[in-house]
Amino acid sequence: MLFEQFRPLPQLSEYVDSILVQEDFNPINFANRNPVKVLPSTLAVIGIQYGNRMKVIVDRKADLLGTSGLTGLQTTFREYLSTGSVGTIIIRFKPGGLKAFTPYPIHEFQDANIDLHLIFKLHLVSEMEQRLSEATTIADRVAIVQAFLLLTLEHQSEEQLIVQAARQIQQQKGAVSIKQLADDFWVGKRTLERKFKAIIGITPKKFANIVRFQHTLQLKKSGHDYLDIVHACHFNDHAHFAHDFKAFTGCTPEQFFRNEVQPELTKHFSESRDQSLTTDIMYQ
Repeated sequence: MLFEQFRPLPQLSEYVDSILVQEDFNPINFANRNPVKVLPSTLAVIGIQYGNRMKVIVDRKADLLGTSGLTGLQTTFREYLSTGSVGTIIIRFKPGGLKAFTPYPIHEFQDANIDLHLIFKLHLVSEMEQRLSEATTIADRVAIVQAFLLLTLEHQSEEQLIVQAARQIQQQKGAVSIKQLADDFWVGKRTLERKFKAIIGITPKKFANIVRFQHTLQLKKSGHDYLDIVHACHFNDHAHFAHDFKAFTGCTPEQFFRNEVQPELTKHFSESRDQSLTTDIMYQ
């Protein structure tokens, strides 16, 4: 299996965090793989497959996905399953970055998998998918995807206030009062919530909860015990922490950390050595 992570072009770096490429063309291994559990993070993503397509598991039923699609911010985990040898390119947008590529309110994409043909110009998506199917190298495929992004970049005026509010939530590891956040940026609480949903994709409270969840993962993987995590992340007690954790992952913290499903994905895509890229943990 091949894993690579790429920085976006300078013209895209204000909006795109990183581009991930995963290939598994081994005909022996793919059929026996476990479903990939994708965790909530602060990043909306576009996923593009070449080779066979992927399935998403919803209520224990596997539904076939299109060749390319957009997933908004997730408020709970999703599981994906390969149907054969497959290559996947994942474009991860910075908070607020996706808004520069589409006129749609970003909250409409929350917890959804939307075919790119429904969002962008049909001929641009079809041409990009065709060129990807014909490309023979990873570098060529990444270049094709970045060219597509440049064609769809609309250069809309960015809501810097909202992006800065999202960054403040991240800096404070999710331990924020939304009312205080609104006061800090001299806007009303309802105005902040409305604009945050339109630009980032979810309410600031839900965003803060995801940031706090990601912080718990980082602390545990750094060797902290549960008591440290409960205190550092401002949970009332372990039961409160376990309840919130299960809502994001579908299992208790003990079960989650005991049964790492895709360790190679976590190693390559969740522990970036490039400090300019996100360290959000995407996979169990």
